[in-house]
Amino acid sequence: MAVVFDTPSTEAPRSKALAALRWCPLWVTLLLLTLALPTEFSFTIGSFRLTPYRLVLILAFLPGLARLFSGAVGRVTLIDCLLILHVVWGAIAYTYVHGLDRSVEAAGVRTLEVLGAYLIARAWITDERSFRGACAMLFLILIVIAPLVLLEAVTGVHFIKDISAALMGTHFHSDMSPRFGITRAYGPFDHPILLGVFSASVFALAAMPALPALGRPSFPKMPRRAVLVSSFSSVSTGAIAALVVQIGLMVWEKLTRNHAGRWKLLTFLVVVLYISVDVLSNRSAYQVFLHYLTFSAQTAYMRVLIFEYASAEMLRNPIFGIGFNDWTRPGWMHAPSIDNFWVVQGVRIGLPGLLTIAIPVLLMPALGWKRLPPRLTRLRMAWTFSLVGMIVAACTVHFWNNLFVYFFFFLGAGAWFLNVTRTERANKEVRDDE
Repeated sequence: MAVVFDTPSTEAPRSKALAALRWCPLWVTLLLLTLALPTEFSFTIGSFRLTPYRLVLILAFLPGLARLFSGAVGRVTLIDCLLILHVVWGAIAYTYVHGLDRSVEAAGVRTLEVLGAYLIARAWITDERSFRGACAMLFLILIVIAPLVLLEAVTGVHFIKDISAALMGTHFHSDMSPRFGITRAYGPFDHPILLGVFSASVFALAAMPALPALGRPSFPKMPRRAVLVSSFSSVSTGAIAALVVQIGLMVWEKLTRNHAGRWKLLTFLVVVLYISVDVLSNRSAYQVFLHYLTFSAQTAYMRVLIFEYASAEMLRNPIFGIGFNDWTRPGWMHAPSIDNFWVVQGVRIGLPGLLTIAIPVLLMPALGWKRLPPRLTRLRMAWTFSLVGMIVAACTVHFWNNLFVYFFFFLGAGAWFLNVTRTERANKEVRDDE
C-alpha cells in the first residue's frame, strides 16, 4: 500500500479529516482519548490512583521500550537517554528523601508519566503520516470539547465535571471565582489553567497551513476556532501566554521568511530585550513580563513571591531536592502550590532532575533542521512553535495529572523529525514497490 500524505483535492474536507484520523496509531489514540477523560474516572488500589491514562501507560510501557531499544524507531538518542536518566534520578532522589518504602510508588508514577508518555509518541509516531494522524486526533478532541466548555463558561455549570462525578458517585465543587464576569471552564481537566494550556498548545499546528490532509478550505477553520474557544473559556494566564508566544513566532516567521539567520537574530533580540528591561526597570524582567501576562497585579505579585521562595528552596537542596515535603515560605502564603513547572522539578528532585528535563526540551526543537526536506520544515516549525508556547506557559503554572502526561507525549511526538532521513528512505521504498 502506497504512503500518501495528500488526498485528492476533489475529496470532501470531512472525508479528508476522517482519513487523517485513521493514520493515528492505536496506542496514541488510546492515550489521547484517555487524557481527555476527567480524573473522576479513576480507581484507588491501595494508595495508588489508577486513571484510564495510567492504565494505557502501563500496558504500552514495555512494548514501547522494546521498540526503542530494538532500533525499530531509529537509534537511541541523547534525548532518550536523558529522559531515562531523569526517571532514574527521580527514584534515587525520592529514596534519599523519603526512604525506600515511600519512594517506590512515587518513582513508578514518575516513570510512567514521564518516560511512558514520551515512549508512546516516540515508538509509534514515526513518520509524517502518523504525526498528522495524532494532530487530527488532537483537533477532534478539541472540536468536541469546545462547545461544552463555552457553555460551561457562559452558564456557570460545569457539565463535564458534574456528570463525571455523578457517574462515579462523587461530587464536584469549584472554588474558582469568575473573571470578567465569565465562569472559568474546567472541561475534563482538574483546573481551568490545565484546560487552557492544553487547548492553546496546538494553536500553531492548527493555524499554520501545514496540515493539508485535514482538508481545504473549510475544515482547518474548525480546529483553530476550537483552540481559541477552549483557551479563552479557561480565562487563564497559561493559555494566553502560550497563544501570545505562538502568534508572535508565526508573525516573525512570515515577516522574515526570506532572511537567513532569522532565528539567531530573534534569539539575540529576545535576550537584549530581557536584559534591557531588567536593567532599566525597577523590577526584574521576570516580574515585568509576568505582570503583563497575568490578569491582575495581585496574581503577578504572588507568582513572583512563589518563584523567589521556591527557587531559594531549590538552591538550598540542589542535589536531591525535598521530595514531597513542604517548601519554606512565609506563614501567610498558605497555598502550597508552586506555579512554575520548571521550578517544581528542581524543588522535588533537585537540579539534576530539572536539567534532565530542560535539556531534552531545548534540544528536541533545536537539532536536525538541515536534514529536513522542504515540505516537512513548515510542519516541524508548527510543532516547534506549539512546544515553545507550552515551555513559556510552564513558567506561569505547574503541569499535573493529564497535562503533565500530555507535555511529555507532545515532546516525544516531535522526535521523528530527528530521524527523518531514515523515515523518508523507508517511505520511498514503499512507493517504489508499488
